[in-house]
Amino acid sequence: MICYECGHRIRRDFAKFCDHCGSSLEIKPKKASLKKEAEVKIEDEIDQATNLFLLWNSAIAATFVFYIIHAVTDGYIYLFLLVLFMLVVSWMLLLTKLHDLSMKHHQSTKEFMLMNFGVPILGTFYSYIKFTQK
Repeated sequence: MICYECGHRIRRDFAKFCDHCGSSLEIKPKKASLKKEAEVKIEDEIDQATNLFLLWNSAIAATFVFYIIHAVTDGYIYLFLLVLFMLVVSWMLLLTKLHDLSMKHHQSTKEFMLMNFGVPILGTFYSYIKFTQK
């Protein structure tokens, strides 16, 4: 047998109490108490969005730097493409997190899409500022 509370393995098959924690083995707990869902705090979501926003801004700066290096030297095209790929991936991650925040603020998905894909950079900045204000 296995204890419902602590998960301790009990050697006696007909025991009424757990040897480890002392809880009753006759009453099974309800599914609600077994399934404890982790609640995500809005502050944690905002912190994650801030980190992704900083990553996206640094990718923008790095893309400009490597574009200038590529334009001046006619080399380093692979580095420029790699940084450009990083920019796109970080932007998609940021948009995913901002979409989660917009759902928590009860904004429609249609409005979010029009704002961020209609005017991509300004819409993303506006979304970030709008959803991370406390």
